[in-house]
Order: sequence, then C-alpha cells, then structure tokens
Amino acid sequence: MQLAEIAAAEHGAMTLGLNVFGYNTVARSLYESLGYETTAAQMRKPVRL
Repeated sequence: MQLAEIAAAEHGAMTLGLNVFGYNTVARSLYESLGYETTAAQMRKPVRL
C-alpha cells in the first residue's frame, strides 16, 4: 500500500482511492489505520415478490 501511495504521488496523483466490501471489517480496519476515510456507502436490498 505504501509503495502504491509513493508511485501515485510520483505520477502527480493528489488522492488514492480503493473499494472494499462493507462486511470486510479486517480490510476496512487496515485501510483506516493507513489513513483512508470512507467517502461513500453503497446499499442494496433483495427484491422479493
């Protein structure tokens, strides 16, 4: 992750984003510990007849 941040900065990126499933709490905790913040939430509900 740190190498990706360095490479992105070297190529002029101002931000770096990623997607993670909401239920993946381990990955979410890792990303938060690296300084990532939640910027959006996607929700869905099964449709039943």
